[in-house]
Amino acid sequence: MIRISSCNGYNRRLRGMTLIELLIAVVIVGIIAAIAYPSYSNHAITAHRTVALSDISRIQLELETTYNGSYDWSGIISGGSCTICDSDAERFSFDIVSSASFVYRIEATALSTLGQDNDSCFPSGQDKKITLTSTNIESPSECWN
Repeated sequence: MIRISSCNGYNRRLRGMTLIELLIAVVIVGIIAAIAYPSYSNHAITAHRTVALSDISRIQLELETTYNGSYDWSGIISGGSCTICDSDAERFSFDIVSSASFVYRIEATALSTLGQDNDSCFPSGQDKKITLTSTNIESPSECWN
């Protein structure tokens, strides 16, 4: 906005913004940021979950590919960390569990260090785990869709 000052003896035009105009611009940017940030956070959490799901499938593919009478996952999972995965180690911890009722179950546990446990696909009050069994039973189903 161009302002003409009556105190200016040379009748030059002064250019600039008033403090009120600047404050209005800052408030508008703040409102837009307050609306956009939660949506961005939700999309980022969903994207990291998608990477973890692909890593679970990658682990299963590696287990089935290297099967020679028994499953050996010692080279895939080491101390909760996956050696062949793309997931951030601060977001998910991977584990493979075996028992008499199933051959193996691959688990990805959402960690709270970067807020991954706030994912909306996890049922409230339960463990924040995504699982896939050797018979392709996926749980929780909300996370796999």
